[in-house]
Formats: sequence, structure tokens, C-alpha cells
Amino acid sequence: LLAVDEAHCISQWGQDFRPSYLKIPDFIDALNSRPVVGAFTATATGAVRDDIKTLLKLVSPLVVTTGFDRPNLFFSVMQPKNKSIALMKLIKERKNESGIVYCSTRKAVEEVCELLQKNGFAATRYHAGLDENERRRNQDDFVYDRAAIMVATNAFGMGIDKSNVSFVIHYNMPKNMESYYQEAGRAGRDGRSADCILLYSAKDVRTNQFLINNSEPNPDLTEDEQEEVRRRDRERLKQMTFYCTTHRCLRKFILEYFGDKGPERCEKCSNCLSNHENTDITIDAQKIMSCVARTGQRYGKKVICDVLRGSKNERLISAGLSRQSTYGIMADCPEKRLRDIIDHLCENGYMTAQGDEYPILKLAPKSRGVLTGQETLRMMLEIPQKKKAAAEKDAPLPPADEKLLAALKDLRKSLAMRQSIPAYVVFTDATLVDMCRLKPKTQEEFMEVSGVGQAKSQRYGEVFLAVIAEFSE
Repeated sequence: LLAVDEAHCISQWGQDFRPSYLKIPDFIDALNSRPVVGAFTATATGAVRDDIKTLLKLVSPLVVTTGFDRPNLFFSVMQPKNKSIALMKLIKERKNESGIVYCSTRKAVEEVCELLQKNGFAATRYHAGLDENERRRNQDDFVYDRAAIMVATNAFGMGIDKSNVSFVIHYNMPKNMESYYQEAGRAGRDGRSADCILLYSAKDVRTNQFLINNSEPNPDLTEDEQEEVRRRDRERLKQMTFYCTTHRCLRKFILEYFGDKGPERCEKCSNCLSNHENTDITIDAQKIMSCVARTGQRYGKKVICDVLRGSKNERLISAGLSRQSTYGIMADCPEKRLRDIIDHLCENGYMTAQGDEYPILKLAPKSRGVLTGQETLRMMLEIPQKKKAAAEKDAPLPPADEKLLAALKDLRKSLAMRQSIPAYVVFTDATLVDMCRLKPKTQEEFMEVSGVGQAKSQRYGEVFLAVIAEFSE
């Protein structure tokens, strides 16, 4: 038997193409007789699997696919305003657990590791810039539980099979889905529930574009081959970005990417359990597409949002964009909602974002059906939160309500444990506080609580109303 491990490395479609793997077929041909050849990989799309079969000359091979789904993993994407604050909150909620924090650069590893250590957490670090002895020592500290948290670049993990990793947090978005799923999959190998959380920001996209465009040239590839590898890397980055911005089920997105099937809703990811509702976006999509067309398909997301929302930006006005017929036609639409719809249109092929550093929005042929009214569009959109006056929001709760809040937190904790999901996914602390203030008695009143939508009202309303009723008697 000749076993080829990490077989995706032979394919230029793979996320980690290594030209040296192309020498394997020549090595096999040089043998006196061809042995049985086995190829093994954990992350290969359909195109990569076909490449492996062709390049290794596997004739009618036995193909065993164990399935990509890891039911014990909870997937979550967050878009925090401040990643450091968000990370500290997540780590504090998991203070007695072992986990990995992945960063995209060595500098980020150093900064995040120092942040955790300064706040009293047993954290260590791993990246290619450390000498071999320190890397080995730090890896051993993590494996043998002397350090609960490993902060690392993607240089860490190969060959590591630590079973009690209960969370993997990506401080930065990886360059592709293959890397993300491989790294996230280092959580929960003991079969117990584990969290895979990605902290996303638009800056991550620009960083990864820079890393792709400035990657070290491979001496075994021609310039044309090198450019083709970069082109495929950019396409994978686009799919990774879609994962971070989609409102669809995250598990379904992952499984479909790898050619597997998943349910429409897994009920075990941040999208399935968030306050979103299926919304008709046809008219909004028509407005966005019209704006892109009327401005000459020459601008990116930020400018299109500014035009639609009627921005008074001086550069926009001097460019004559305030005279466009689409100027200000979505003035009442929050910018985040507008960006979410644009991301959805790009993800589903109605528009494209072309270019690296400053992507330009362009209409795709598929947009014609929407613009002419022949096709309607729907997507899962976040239900707008009911705003509270600052004084009301920040005022301390009376002692009686503090007891109610404690009871609601206990209920939330038990529900989260039963479903193997983080507590904040059931309801945030702010939502529980609002319950204490409003003390709803009916499902209709429960829907008035900030952070409660129809889906969560149906799922949790009865049990939370029962606890509130006990304290209202």
C-alpha cells in the first residue's frame, strides 16, 4: 500500500497546493509494480476530489466519504465593534475550558496572547517566527494542560489531536473555507459540545487580499500558473467572506461548500438561533441594482450605500452623485441592513464585487429578472431592535427585579445546556433586563421586549413568561 496523506495538496484547486506532490505519480511509475494507492484528506471539495483521482491515476477507486457534518459543534459568526473586548468576554465565559484562538498574523498572535496573559489567563503562543524549542515547549504546555489557551497562526495544529478543546475562536477570518473548517474542527474531538466562533470584520478581507497578492512566489510554478493559483485563492476568499456575511444556516453553508447536504436550519448555529425573519427584499434589491446601474457600475459598496441613503458627503456631492435619481431613495434604511442586502445579492449571483483592494459593484445577468419584476427575492433579515432611552437602559434594577433577573439567567443557562449552545444565543443580558422592566404577561407583550422576535417568542416565550409571572404575583 502507498498512502498519500493530505492528498488535497496535489491539486491546484486545493487550498494548500504543493507542487512537490505532483512528483508522487512519477515515483509510483518508477516502481517495479504499481502498489495499491490510497489517498486521504479531511477537506476536499468535489473539484479537488476529481483532481486527486486524475493526478494519482486512480482507476474506478473505492471512494469513502464519512460526511463533513460535526453535530456537536456550534458555529457562530460575530461582527463586534471591538474584537479585543468581544474576545475577553468570550474567554471569561469559558474560563475553566481549554481552547485555541487563531490569528492571521504573527503580530496579532503576540498582541492577543499578551492581552490574555495580562488579564490572568494561562495562555501561550505559536507561530513560525518563534524558534523551534519555544514552539515545542509551548505546544507541550497546551497539550498537557499547563496552558489552557493557545494563541496561534495557522502554523499550529497539524498532527495535534487534543481531545478536550472546547472552543476555537478565529480572531481573524481565514483565507478559505477549507482552512477554517480544518482549524475549527480541532474543537470537540471528544464528542462533547464545543463552540466554533469567528470574529469578522471587513479589515480581515483586505488583510487576506494583501497576503494572497504578496504571497511568496513558488519556484516550481510558471508565472501563469502562479497567477492561476492566486485567482483561485481569491475565489476561495470570496466564499469565505460569504460565510461571514450570510444570514443562511451556517452549517448548511459549510456542508454545501464541500458538496454535502444539510437541513435548511440546523438550530445549532448563530444564524438559526438569532432574531431574523424571512423578508421580501424585492423592492430594496431593485433600488440597489438601479443605483449601481445609474452610477455607471463604477463604485463600491460604501458609495452605493451613501447615495441610496442620501449622504451629504462632500466628495459624493462634488462627483455629482447627489443628482442621481436614486439619491436618498433609501434614506430610512439603516446602513447595516443595506449592506446585508448587498452582500446577499453578491452571494447569490445577482451582483458581483470585482477588484481586490476596492471592489466595484457590477450587475450580473441574473439581475434582469429582479429589475423587470419577473422574480421576487427573499432573505433572512435581522429584526430591528426596539431602542431604549439611554437613561432607562442604564438605570439600575430595583432589588426585586434583580432577583427576577437571576431567575431568568438560571432558566437561560438550563435551556442553553439542554440545547448545547452558548447562553447568549438564547437571549442576551440586555434582553433579560428588558424582560425585568416590562414584565410581559402575554406572548404579544413578550414580543415587545427588545431582542425578542417571532421565532424566539414561539421557542422560549412560554417558559420565560411562567418565571416572570411567579415574580409578578
